[in-house]
Amino acid sequence: MGHAPGSRVARLAAALLAACASQGGQRFSADEIERGHAQFERTCAQCHGRNMVNSGTTSYDLRRFPTDDPDRFFASVTNGKGNMPSFREALSSEQIRLLWAYVGSRGGKER
Repeated sequence: MGHAPGSRVARLAAALLAACASQGGQRFSADEIERGHAQFERTCAQCHGRNMVNSGTTSYDLRRFPTDDPDRFFASVTNGKGNMPSFREALSSEQIRLLWAYVGSRGGKER
């Protein structure tokens, strides 16, 4: 028996919050951001642009993604949104968490 889609998103968000708390207020470590960047380049750059740089006309400009909304990010990646397919079967929870470290830090500019 599987879990409801929302429960996976809630678990991912809870894991992110726990990780943030353990870093003394710093949301993401340099290692998480670096690993997230590598995952982004493998998984997301084809549509969202290298280093998140794109015109925002055919895919969402992730540089504008609200950095205070990890639940929305996890839901979008897990379930898909608009033209973006679901990555539920393609990415592990850890890979999605690392992607959030990269996107949520604006590519390491805002830890």
